[in-house]
Amino acid sequence: MSTMDVTDARFANLSLKSVVLLIFCCCTCLCFTRRDGNVTKGHPVIILPGDGGTQLWASLDKPSTVHYFCRQKEALFNLWLNVEELTPLTIDCFVDNARLVFNNVTKHTSDSPGVNVTTVNFGNTSSVEYLDPSHISLSKYFDGIVAALVAVGYQRGVSVRGAPYDFRKAPNEANVYFQNVTKLIEETYRINQNRKVVLLTHSMGGLYGLYYLNSQPQEWKDKFIQAYAPISAPWGGATKSIRVVVSGDNVGDVVVHASTVRKAQRTWPSIYYLMPSDKFWNPKEVIVETPKKNYTVADYQTLLKDINYEIGWEMRQAAMDQVYDLKAPGVPVYGIHGCDVPTEEHYVYDSSRPFPDYEPHITYGQGDGTVNMRSLKGYLKWQKEQQHPVSEFQIPGGEHVAILQNATLHKYLIKTILHL
Repeated sequence: MSTMDVTDARFANLSLKSVVLLIFCCCTCLCFTRRDGNVTKGHPVIILPGDGGTQLWASLDKPSTVHYFCRQKEALFNLWLNVEELTPLTIDCFVDNARLVFNNVTKHTSDSPGVNVTTVNFGNTSSVEYLDPSHISLSKYFDGIVAALVAVGYQRGVSVRGAPYDFRKAPNEANVYFQNVTKLIEETYRINQNRKVVLLTHSMGGLYGLYYLNSQPQEWKDKFIQAYAPISAPWGGATKSIRVVVSGDNVGDVVVHASTVRKAQRTWPSIYYLMPSDKFWNPKEVIVETPKKNYTVADYQTLLKDINYEIGWEMRQAAMDQVYDLKAPGVPVYGIHGCDVPTEEHYVYDSSRPFPDYEPHITYGQGDGTVNMRSLKGYLKWQKEQQHPVSEFQIPGGEHVAILQNATLHKYLIKTILHL
């Protein structure tokens, strides 16, 4: 018997009025209460993850592969984060599947031929709690925050929800995504007894969140948004993104050479979107030093030409204006970030580490281990630019990603932002 047959049999003896009443009661119970029957207290939370901060899934029907052992046809499988894909042999398969193709006419990107990459479980938290669906510990992401919220009465998919996106791309390619975010916010508001929503973001998600809020009418924000809580946001970019573009980043996988992963990373507009802004770095301040030439924020076009990836400049131009001016969002802001963690700020290439194919010597400064301090504090200018409050909460030793597991952050979120 089909599902439709079962449903028909179940409701055969019920009047239309009874069916409508039953559906309403079931929906009301699901949407407004916890499983113990009590209404969730506090404002609902919607999570916007950061760069690399959501599971990416892919299906394949490729005309060819880079190696005979790479899959040519495959139903939906976990592309990121999948530890099995990040070994010395299979990494080439991952790179070919994860790379993007830039169209210099539309200024948008598409997946490589025969690859379809997507996110899953929009509106729930499963794809942002752990980056590997097997839940291995190294893939922990928002699980600590979600668990802390559940412990005080929140419910996954109802009062704490996720808005995953394709982090390879910059906001200028995310129009459909932002339309879905609007629907998610309005739905979350309704199913939580018309309580305003807290937009909780991490890293690049903070820039996505700012771009989104800047595009919304003030009347709409006043109705639906309780607060905006960006964690570890790179308001002015991060010098680390330059190293990724030039030499690549093996994400701590010591058995894989960074230049191998670079083949995919260079094709992602989000990397260029995160390059340091000239509003935060002096045009005379050297960031990359080589035996032949030095590079500052004023030299990106030359830098990209010198590494033989000029298309990167086009991606930078297409993406950089999205939040370049850091216009105030027009809602209460609770900025959260770490401090006192050594953070990359200057790179030197020499004969022992040739430019650009080897990882450089690195000089460190202040920040959270990924984002430089001047960038983390960039949003504080809003204190003079909007009537809504703008606060700062620093956590000493709060590393860029590990901060999400920090109990001090959890307490601040629950007590100060959610008012529980």
